[in-house]
Amino acid sequence: MANRRSPKLSVFRPGEEGLQQTLGALEAQVMNAIWDAGGEVAVEQVRQSLEDSGKKAAYTTVMTTMSRLHKKGLLNREMRGKAYLYTAAVSRKDLDTSVIKQVIDGLLSTFAEPAMSYFFEALRENDPEKLDSLAEIIEEKRKEDHQEG
Repeated sequence: MANRRSPKLSVFRPGEEGLQQTLGALEAQVMNAIWDAGGEVAVEQVRQSLEDSGKKAAYTTVMTTMSRLHKKGLLNREMRGKAYLYTAAVSRKDLDTSVIKQVIDGLLSTFAEPAMSYFFEALRENDPEKLDSLAEIIEEKRKEDHQEG
């Protein structure tokens, strides 16, 4: 039952950290609990995992959150008996990649020149060595493009 659709993420909160930049706090905690479980989980297992880590949430709240995450394409679910079992539809790494792609695509489609200019300026100010690394990546990509074309 692998689900290969792209996650539907429509919010980016730069002031937050980690998953909470694109998901709500409870959604992020639920995803982390499911990834940590590493397989199929029921709502009660996730609720218990949250409680064990100090986050109390009602069963129905966790169930609604997991249903929302399924609709966003982040969870797969399969009916077993009278309840759904959930698995992560994306890995942590794939979600990170998807978020980065969506943010950069959004910035470039609307603010291409200022976004690129600020990005280079931020690299220069914060970590000049990364600017050199970026130059190497650009050169590699150009070589790949010439080999393909």
